[in-house]
Amino acid sequence: MIKNLPQLIIVMVASLLLSGCAGILKRPTLSTDQISISQIRHRVEQNYLKFQSLKAKARISVESPQMSFTANASIFIKKPDSVKIQLSAGFGLGLGSVFVDSNQFLFYNSFANTVYSGCPDSLNLPDFFPLEVERQDLLQLFSGIQLLKTFDKELLVVDQNKFLVVGSAEMGALKFWIDPKKFVVTQNQFVDSNNKIIVELEYQKFVKKRGVHLPKTIRIYQPEQKARLTIVFVNLDVNVRFKVTDFLIKIPENAEKISL
Repeated sequence: MIKNLPQLIIVMVASLLLSGCAGILKRPTLSTDQISISQIRHRVEQNYLKFQSLKAKARISVESPQMSFTANASIFIKKPDSVKIQLSAGFGLGLGSVFVDSNQFLFYNSFANTVYSGCPDSLNLPDFFPLEVERQDLLQLFSGIQLLKTFDKELLVVDQNKFLVVGSAEMGALKFWIDPKKFVVTQNQFVDSNNKIIVELEYQKFVKKRGVHLPKTIRIYQPEQKARLTIVFVNLDVNVRFKVTDFLIKIPENAEKISL
């Protein structure tokens, strides 16, 4: 019996390795039978509810027929609606800063030494932003925590080993791909009635900070306008406490002031 012990150990180890490899190679088939869209939406919302604020350093790249640049960025976000983005081109060269919440919009262009301010409800954001986005979507956009919208008509399927929720929208449909383990939106598309992509958002390389899942890379693409925005986070600090001054924009006294 002792003579056969080494052989027995080899057989046991081999069996364990084979069963382990089989588990790795054979990924469980994703199914929609045991989960509903409302349950998926609830799980996605749980991650958003854990998120309260973000202080980050990032590289932002913009590609469009109108402009093309890459800049360093400081991003400050505080729920429910405060977003501040400060851009610099390196070597201390300023590009500008923008702050928006439910009460105020402020944009300072350091090259022109001009500040624009006004009520965010009357703001046409595409005049100051390279992509067509709504003000209420800025917080989700720059944090990378996308919520799953509610639709009168919606469908749940499996695509690319992820949950895909398709909802009816005006003049088209919205598609959301959800990671089945982290329950975060990894891709979002707005398509027209011919299934042509109008806007596409991708969230990649998720990390977990203080219980919150956030992407390290965000890409927004509008094929019709040939416009692309890429945000690559270099540093992320989640659920931090801010000072009131963190959301202030320093504006020179001699700056030209334009009310919107």
